[in-house]
Amino acid sequence: MARISFMVAHEQTSSRDLLKDVALMEEAGFERCWSSDHYMPWWHTGATGGATWPWLGVALARTSDIQVGTSVTAPILRYNPAIVAQVFATLDHMFPGRTFLTVGTGESLNEVPTGHEWPSGRERLGRLEEAIQVIRRLWSEDWVDFEGTYYNIRKSNLYTKPETEIPLYVAAMGSQAAELAGSMGDGLVTNEGDMGTIKDRLFPAFERGARRADKDPDSMLKAVFVVSSYHEDKKKALESAGYWKGAMIKAFFEADYPDPRKIEENGRALGNDSMEKMGLVISSAEEGIKKLQKYVDLGFTDIVLINSSPDRARFIELVAQEIAPVIEGTRVAEA
Repeated sequence: MARISFMVAHEQTSSRDLLKDVALMEEAGFERCWSSDHYMPWWHTGATGGATWPWLGVALARTSDIQVGTSVTAPILRYNPAIVAQVFATLDHMFPGRTFLTVGTGESLNEVPTGHEWPSGRERLGRLEEAIQVIRRLWSEDWVDFEGTYYNIRKSNLYTKPETEIPLYVAAMGSQAAELAGSMGDGLVTNEGDMGTIKDRLFPAFERGARRADKDPDSMLKAVFVVSSYHEDKKKALESAGYWKGAMIKAFFEADYPDPRKIEENGRALGNDSMEKMGLVISSAEEGIKKLQKYVDLGFTDIVLINSSPDRARFIELVAQEIAPVIEGTRVAEA
């Protein structure tokens, strides 16, 4: 059974408005809200840049039951993994069982502008693996010592520990990260749009990692993030989703390319037809049902919609009332 939820994008919408969105999600019956965690956006024109961590606390305080967490936090450079552990331990202490953490190898547009050199993919993956170890140990142990290739933690102790076991997911667009998600994470998160790559590379690698760690991959989360926009006028839906054209160019996830102005220049080369094929740009519930079914058929447990609609509230309502109940085996997201 697959589940539908939403991601709020601090790169495109003000933090104040996103608080309204998460309240609407809870009211509509969604049980999970994912939040982006960026320093710089994927697009320059019309962008915003709210910090996710303070927003998480306010969002949790202003709602009652909905789970709110990140996708994707990169605990490799600008965020020390010990501080990541502390922040999410505190959130869970205040709001037990209502937060989750998704980690990944990051992008240069977030790490380089904060004063860091952009490492190789191999180093970033190594940093991520060590960071997960540090975070998990600090959540569960006292007075942690950790000596790794990239991080040295000495006599570190979280005096405020989590009240519950915080789900920790790993983002992956390649097989090595997917295997890490299986072995060290509680699930896999991806925005890979190629169905063949997901089926032939990501899922098998994820399963290998899980089985190596004596876990059942079939019982673990497998989530796909989809840029989404709804309006009865398809042209308006496409124009709003066009903000994400830069993020549709895979090279920007790996290359040292931190300037949103330059990313936008390259992204403008993508036509609206490409945007419609790569995202979920719809003008009716029926169209949404048809396009989302492929993710259910592929085996994802969770479909996360990045709400880029001209009227975000209307899209939340449409998904809750007309799309989620109809897609075979799909319901509103829950833990």
